[in-house]
Amino acid sequence: MLRQFFKRHGFLLKLCVIALAIALFCSVFVVMGWGSLLHRVGGTIIYPFQWTFSKIGDGVSGFVQYFQDVDKLQDKIDALEKENESLKAELNDAEIVRQEQLWLYQYLSMKNEHEDYAMCAASVIASSGQSGSGDYITTMTLNKGSAHGIKAGMPVVTVSGLVGMVTEVGINQCYVQTLINTSSSVGALSVSTLDKGLLEGDFACLYEGRATLRYLPHDAAVAVGDVVVTSGEGTVYPYGIPVGTVTEIKVNPYSRTKEAVVEPFTDLSDLDEVIILTSYIRYTEGDHNPNGGEE
Repeated sequence: MLRQFFKRHGFLLKLCVIALAIALFCSVFVVMGWGSLLHRVGGTIIYPFQWTFSKIGDGVSGFVQYFQDVDKLQDKIDALEKENESLKAELNDAEIVRQEQLWLYQYLSMKNEHEDYAMCAASVIASSGQSGSGDYITTMTLNKGSAHGIKAGMPVVTVSGLVGMVTEVGINQCYVQTLINTSSSVGALSVSTLDKGLLEGDFACLYEGRATLRYLPHDAAVAVGDVVVTSGEGTVYPYGIPVGTVTEIKVNPYSRTKEAVVEPFTDLSDLDEVIILTSYIRYTEGDHNPNGGEE
């Protein structure tokens, strides 16, 4: 029995014997007055272990603190990103309000300047271009229709100049053909030379967002840089609406007449708001100038 007990618990008994021996050894040193020496020796032996465990503890503490700092930094970054998105939204809203106020100011200014025009402001709710027109609009849908007094054949303009005319009307919407549409035809003239022609949409310059002033006299003096306005001839457009600027003069190879390529004043690649002229007083060249005031 004892042999089995010692066999099973031999290691534990050895540890107990070693512990008693160390305790007896220390007691003898203390009794002999060598306690301070024992303390110094023990401290010398234990110090490396204390230093190692201290550094390990510091490292673990620093490691934990690092991740805590990273979490705090990430929280600050997330908060700043949210604040940045909020500021961007506020700036966008402010820009929208500024654009709306600018449009209203320009609309009211045009209304005061042209008391001979009855106007209806409208928003572009859809737009498209013909094949080959690139980013330029040739047809558009507006949010005003017969319920607002809109009829086919009414001119459409912006504060910059001519856009086109209404071609179809629904109850609450209408469809507009812009002046660069290849089906468009507008009587126009050069302000400086009074040379008259017919401004038509042209496949040759459609991609550039331009139209061609055709059927000019063979001796027309129109030149690059001339301003072109509506001539008032026909039943759609009043006299003097700004159309655009001449960018090129050429000769038609078939009719041998001069033609002028015209770049519209209105940016037909970016339209949000327009004005429909629901009625106007008809003038001719003799009693009205292109700027809208009587001569």
